[in-house]
Amino acid sequence: MFITTEPCQYCGSRQVEAPWTLCRDCRRVYAKTLHRLRRDMMLLQQVSRHAYKLGEPGAGGKPQGGAAPAPINLHAQDMLDQIEDGLQDMWNETGVESRPRWQTLLRDSPRRLPDLCRASRSGHWLTWLIHTCERIEPLVDRRPRTRRIIGVCPECGREVMAAKGESLLLCKCGNPINVVELREQSRDKAEAIHLTKTPAGMSQWLKDNYGYEVSRKVIIMWIRRGKLPSSKPIEGGYYEFSIREIVSMAMAYSSRQ
Repeated sequence: MFITTEPCQYCGSRQVEAPWTLCRDCRRVYAKTLHRLRRDMMLLQQVSRHAYKLGEPGAGGKPQGGAAPAPINLHAQDMLDQIEDGLQDMWNETGVESRPRWQTLLRDSPRRLPDLCRASRSGHWLTWLIHTCERIEPLVDRRPRTRRIIGVCPECGREVMAAKGESLLLCKCGNPINVVELREQSRDKAEAIHLTKTPAGMSQWLKDNYGYEVSRKVIIMWIRRGKLPSSKPIEGGYYEFSIREIVSMAMAYSSRQ
């Protein structure tokens, strides 16, 4: 019996047997992407209702002119509507003629996955799903993945955040900031600064100030293994931590996660 094979519509590197249009590995990617999209869409819905807020340190304050905020985040709501339309079109190619809401579609996605991975344009829709998740991510991700605190503005004292490669930026107060110079100044000051905290307190401090997710157990492990040689134990479970050492270790640790 002759079996028809075609290249996988997404990766193109593996042959798949009809009726599949995606290879096994890409079917797994499809399942993981749908799971990720469901989580992100629920968060995006909360953003649209102002129930889930993101912001950079020091970016607080009241709306200019005292204007009340809109009852919903229109940008987030528009994105929800656009993605729902795309999901409905994607499901139509599996024979689903009705147009259920995105909550129903994504809830039923594990059951419908085989049909989605046999659709005539499955590769197109998997690409669309991945790009859609990338569009949502900045609106729902609390972690400052690209911008980090590099110091404080010498004029107003606000924390200054910069991304890798930036050399000049403007503080919210209007003061121009030389990123390289401020980094060096902050590094020099950090050499001499120590903080007295418990490992749990230091874990929270790293998260609040730099966005690094380092658990209490990891910090204790660093201390026991001599990775923080300048840290000194103090009574009551407290330690005197070198800011330079702990931040350097947290940076290296986060880059591996």
